[in-house]
Amino acid sequence: MSEEAGTVEKVAEVSEHHAQADESFRLLVESVRDYAIFMLDPTGHVVTWNLGAERIKGYMAEEIIGCHFSTFYLPEDAATGICEAELRDAQRYGRVEAEGWRLRKDGTRFWAAVVITALLDEDGTLRGFAKVTRDTTERRQVTAALLEHERMLAEAQHLARLGSWEWDIGTDRLTWSDELFTIFGVSPSEFDPTYEAYLGRLEEGDRLVVQELVERCRETGEPFVFDHRVKQRDGATRWVQGRGRAVRDETGQVVRLQGTAQDVTDLRRAAEAREQLATMSMRQRHALEVNDDIIQGLAVADLALNLDDYDKAREAIASTLDAARRFVTDLLGQAADAVPIAPGDLRRGERRGTR
Repeated sequence: MSEEAGTVEKVAEVSEHHAQADESFRLLVESVRDYAIFMLDPTGHVVTWNLGAERIKGYMAEEIIGCHFSTFYLPEDAATGICEAELRDAQRYGRVEAEGWRLRKDGTRFWAAVVITALLDEDGTLRGFAKVTRDTTERRQVTAALLEHERMLAEAQHLARLGSWEWDIGTDRLTWSDELFTIFGVSPSEFDPTYEAYLGRLEEGDRLVVQELVERCRETGEPFVFDHRVKQRDGATRWVQGRGRAVRDETGQVVRLQGTAQDVTDLRRAAEAREQLATMSMRQRHALEVNDDIIQGLAVADLALNLDDYDKAREAIASTLDAARRFVTDLLGQAADAVPIAPGDLRRGERRGTR
C-alpha cells in the first residue's frame, strides 16, 4: 500500500471515529430525561429535541421543531423582549444563565433553570444556540419552605424573646440568631459574637459560673441551665436564662456546643409579684385568724369579768396577747418577741372597793 493510500485510510478511520463519537453523543443527549437539551438556530427557532425536553415541556419533536423558543415563556414575559435579550447576551458573553417561570404544552407553569450557550464555527460565525433547561420547581418549593420555616422560627423566637446559638469549638466560631443580638442589646454590625466577647458582657460573678458550666460541658458533655444578668445600653439590667448541650463527632469527641438564651426578666418579675401576692394573702389570712382569736379571747375575758372569775379572765387575755404577740413577731421579726405583754390587775374598779 502506498503512503498516500495509507494516509487516506487513516483520515477515513479518523472521520469514521468522529462520526461514531458524534452519533454516540447525539444518542446520549437525546436519551437524557432530566434535562431539556435542544438547539436553536441563530434566530431562536428550535432545531433539535431530546426526551428530556419532551418530558419537561410536554411537546413531541414534530410539534415543536421549527417553533420559536418564546413559546416556552409566559406571554407577559415574552412581551418584554427577554427572549431576544437572552440570545444577544449569550452571543456577546458566550453563555447566559437565568431562572424563571416557563410554560408546558398543557399551559401549566414550572420554575426553570436555563443555560443558553452560543455555538460558533471556526471563523466565529454564529451557528445557533445550545439550550439546557432543568425543572427546579421542587427545589424552589423546598427552598421557599425552608425560608418560611426560618421566618416563622425567627418570629417565634422574637415573640418568646428566645435566641439560639452554636459554638464550633475547633474554629472558635460562635453563631447567634438575630433575636440573640436583640436580647443582648447589640447589633450584628458592631458586635462579633465570640465566646470571649460574650463573657466580656457578663458581670464577674455570672462570668465565673458560666465558665465553670461551659468547661464541664466540654469535658463531660453534661448539659447546663443557668440564669445571668445582661446590662443594656440604657443601663437597665435584664435576666437571661441560658441553656446548652454538647454535640459529639463520630469518635465521641465534643466538637460543638449549642443552645438557647431567653430573656426571662418579665417571667422573674411575674414570679416575684406572685410570691409577694402569696405572702400578702397568707398574712391577710393570718391576720383574720388572729383577729378572730382576739375577739373570741376578749369575749371570754369580758364574760369572766362579769362573773368575777378573774383567773379565767387573766387566762383568756394571756392567750389573746400570746396570739397577738405571734402575729406581731411574724410581721416585725424575732425582736418583737422580747416585748413584755401581760395582763395586770383585772378587777373591775367599781367593785374593787366593795370587796
